[in-house]
Amino acid sequence: MRRASSGAFSRAPVGGVVQAYGASRRARSSRMMMIIFGVPLVVLGMVAFRGSSQGPRGSGVGVEGDGEALVSSSAAVLVGDDARGVRGVRRTREDIRMDVREALPAEDDANDGADVRSSSSVSASSASQPPSAVATSLKTPSTGGEEGAGAKSVSATDKYAVVIDAGSTGSRVHVFEFDAKDMRLRKDTFEAIKPGLSAYADDANAAADSLKALMKIAMDAVPESARATTSIQLRATAGLRLLPGQAAKDILAACAKLFASYPFMRDGNSISIMDGADEGAYQWLTMNYLLGNLAPSHAPAATSPDSANNIATVAAVDLGGGSVQLAYQVTPETARTAPNGYVSKLKALGSTFDVYTRSHLGHGLMAARAAILNQSVGKSPCIHEGHTGKYEYAGKAYDASAHEDGIDHELCTKHVVAALELDKSCDREGECSFNGAWGGEPGPGSKRVYLSSYLWDRAVNVGIVTDQEIDGRSTVRELGGKAKDACALSLTKVTSTYHGVDDADAPFMCMDLTFAHVLLSVGFKRHEWDTLTLVKQIEYGNKPIEAAWPLGAALNSMA
Repeated sequence: MRRASSGAFSRAPVGGVVQAYGASRRARSSRMMMIIFGVPLVVLGMVAFRGSSQGPRGSGVGVEGDGEALVSSSAAVLVGDDARGVRGVRRTREDIRMDVREALPAEDDANDGADVRSSSSVSASSASQPPSAVATSLKTPSTGGEEGAGAKSVSATDKYAVVIDAGSTGSRVHVFEFDAKDMRLRKDTFEAIKPGLSAYADDANAAADSLKALMKIAMDAVPESARATTSIQLRATAGLRLLPGQAAKDILAACAKLFASYPFMRDGNSISIMDGADEGAYQWLTMNYLLGNLAPSHAPAATSPDSANNIATVAAVDLGGGSVQLAYQVTPETARTAPNGYVSKLKALGSTFDVYTRSHLGHGLMAARAAILNQSVGKSPCIHEGHTGKYEYAGKAYDASAHEDGIDHELCTKHVVAALELDKSCDREGECSFNGAWGGEPGPGSKRVYLSSYLWDRAVNVGIVTDQEIDGRSTVRELGGKAKDACALSLTKVTSTYHGVDDADAPFMCMDLTFAHVLLSVGFKRHEWDTLTLVKQIEYGNKPIEAAWPLGAALNSMA
């Protein structure tokens, strides 16, 4: 179990990064040429800091899904060290607003009211509101360059890729810098905004405009001389797919128009709603790349029980809001005999891997809540006592009030099992998992499993791991025990007992934990998963790197 640490790949406070935009402009404007006795002297302004941290679809198997990367929220006016900018000056909300406005292109004036704030809602399709930037990292000072702060010259060993993850709750940009000689990751510069593109269902241009802050990050992170050869891709997940009628197509078209005004390399597949199978496959690539399992030369220096010189890769389960993905490597024989659409060939680091990938649309955590509530006639036995209200998902409202007889873990478990549709037939009878899917065949690549996204979040909430750590171990049995414990609590006890549970999620803790336990123990039917590895980041090159699918997408696009 490793704790999160600071460094080239670590996150930084909002004030530090947003202030950097202002510093960048001051650095450029302060350059003056002075002529004294005929000798030109260049007076350089301050060296500015900028934020940093740590291809097209590959598998194309056509299985839909979600799996949005979770977005960390940040307070509007921070306190303590996190409220300070690069030079240690406390940042107010209005300071941050001003820097964000000045950093964006002139045509963003319509969004001058955008606030830098945290955002949380029970509804997965909240009303349109200005995006709130969540800055994520801080890089070491630059030494100047053609684009001012953060710019640098490009060598033959530098390679870049830009990936925008357009999830249902927010959008995030990743700018990956690799060593071209061996494809080792040097930096992951990233930033997130809320809300997601689907919040602008009635205004496609506003949806595209919300990405301008992220494009600014990409422009700053990629040197000018490398932009024309740097691929950019936007992959939208289930939030956009669930929009009615023409809305999703209009938003993608508006984003394509926005991309055309930037110098990055793109093609006809640069912007798309991503197949869920691709999402799971990219997550698998990310996990195993960071663990050093894809090539012996990439074994990390950090000691990990699932890295170094282990031959077998690990399985990856990513629980998003709209869907859940499972991916693991299978043997050539399994790949040859598998039903169509379940096994993809992925390329990375000069090798090809046969990977089982399945995305279960409608079984992500937010979607599962709706499905579980739909099992009740009226009030739900999965909702904590003391709560009344509605739950909104994908434009529909569900009764989310506590049952008059109180919460009931056993009855809640039955509702969860019913929502997973275990009795649905699949392509190969007797080998079905849930939701009408073939479960695959166990093998070396499925024995060890890494869990991420909402599975990590709920583990933090109930104390299986802490938010100061980047990974941790648990068991299916422990997770089941935590679910049963949660279902014995009233709503007020949930908020006082558990860590970091906001008001929107508190009524659903029994339901969420029961769903997570049933999904892993009954849904996937992977009885070899005695030990679970929960992961937010993976140590790579002695730095913690976010374990999310965009890195895998970048690797696959450059293979």
